[in-house]
Amino acid sequence: MIQKVTLPKLGETVEVSTIERWLKKEGDPVAPGDILCEITTDKATLEVESYHRGTLLKILAKEGQELPVGAVIAVVGDPGEKVPKEVLAEAGKAPAKRAAQAAPLAPAEVQAAAPPVAEGRLKASPRARRRAKELGVALESIRGTGPAGRIVEADIEAAVSPGAPGSKGGARATPLARKLAAREGVPLAGVSGTGAGGKVMKADVLRAKAAPAAASGRVVPLSPMRRIVAERMLLSKQTVPCYYLTMDADVTDLVALRAKLNAKGEVKVSYNDFVLKACGLALRRFPAANSRWTEGGIERRGAAHVGLAVALDEGLIVPVVRDVDKKSVLQIARETADLAQRARSKRLRPDEYQGGCMTVSNLGMYGIRSFIPVVNPGESVILGLGVIEERPVCRQGKICARQRMTLVLSADHRLVDGAIGAQFLEMIRDALEEPQKLVD
Repeated sequence: MIQKVTLPKLGETVEVSTIERWLKKEGDPVAPGDILCEITTDKATLEVESYHRGTLLKILAKEGQELPVGAVIAVVGDPGEKVPKEVLAEAGKAPAKRAAQAAPLAPAEVQAAAPPVAEGRLKASPRARRRAKELGVALESIRGTGPAGRIVEADIEAAVSPGAPGSKGGARATPLARKLAAREGVPLAGVSGTGAGGKVMKADVLRAKAAPAAASGRVVPLSPMRRIVAERMLLSKQTVPCYYLTMDADVTDLVALRAKLNAKGEVKVSYNDFVLKACGLALRRFPAANSRWTEGGIERRGAAHVGLAVALDEGLIVPVVRDVDKKSVLQIARETADLAQRARSKRLRPDEYQGGCMTVSNLGMYGIRSFIPVVNPGESVILGLGVIEERPVCRQGKICARQRMTLVLSADHRLVDGAIGAQFLEMIRDALEEPQKLVD
């Protein structure tokens, strides 16, 4: 029986996905749970499973091809079964709902599986790990052929060899470099590699991408992530009436407490972790700031989920720490470190970057004292953090140096009135100035 395989819907804002690589080829037998291919969205790399048993009769989408959600990408059926011409004609197209309902063929069922676990939990031999480090290969991108899926040294060598599945044009390059080159339209054959044995690395692709653009003024195609960021920021500026509040926080005690916690060596705590905790508590205290504008009215949220903006080469992503008000600073630190690491490798699950109640954006590490962040559509506020620096302040009639940080709150005036926004920001500031209460 013919079954059409389509691109799955992977989130509210995901409209297109790119075929990263096929793990099955035409003629291969497939069973429920088998991984057919890997796809990338603007935020993550995910796997597409088969829900059917049979043979992969036809692949209808090429690697590197960007397609709309619901597009037909492959056909599964009985061995030797002929694929109807009308199905072949649907290659890469997302059929209309009415046509899909009227079609006599059963709809495909596709599932996006959870991404591979972080590197520390991957099954890989010591030699494979050592060789992967030498060649700049991400273990998360390798499918092991050893016992129980264990990655062996031969898997690493195969991944970077000119004839390996997914290699393009025979150029020696890391999987990450190949992925970036395909997305940005940079021919690997013309890129000089700086890795071992002349291997093309991610930095080489970025350099090759930037050089021609600077020299000739050529137009660089939009990546899926950059397109989504542009659309959502434009939507925010056009539809969200914001006001902005600025307040300085004395974080002298916070700097000392963080140093004390990190000296214990349990887990590295960042300033962001304290801010996330403070924001979670403030969201609980001020329901207006923990709400969402809808056509039917104002939706009050019942939980405090706070996102942390993470910068990527092609844009940014906001992984979300859920129920942050109920977690300790150390728990938050472990979670944010894991989320940030997987966000940079685009290995987040959709549920890990959706459903945030507010966002925290920190540019302090770049020496920025203050900036006005843009509210993420679907949220009511966003908090911008500046650099922590010594500034002269007057305390009890005397001038002294204190560690200070500027906070800027952007708020949707449809949801949060000025007085409420001021009290909300004030509570966050007070919590950062008495950080021990965030730890206790």
